[in-house]
Amino acid sequence: QGWRQFRTFCEGKSEKLKRDFRVIDRWEPTSQICCCCGYRWGKIDLSVRSVLCLNCNTLADRDENAAQNIKMVGMGHRHDLKWTGSDCKTVSTASYCELSRITDLEGR
Repeated sequence: QGWRQFRTFCEGKSEKLKRDFRVIDRWEPTSQICCCCGYRWGKIDLSVRSVLCLNCNTLADRDENAAQNIKMVGMGHRHDLKWTGSDCKTVSTASYCELSRITDLEGR
């Protein structure tokens, strides 16, 4: 009920302020995909706060990466190379033990 109430509040505010309000699928894997190249690294533990993409070497904060993906999906774009502008796809697949290189953003 809490999320539904929050959504209703946001819908009302956006209507009052004449703003666009969009809802995306709750199962959209926004924290599992690189917002720069669309590479899918898969599920990562919630304690992991930053990820280094194996495809484009982008170092991303988990929440900022997810926010960018939410924005793109809300605008109607899919997680593929069509909206990233990247001209290459990863040809090799990761084994289950090497989904991504995890780094610590606070150390930079």
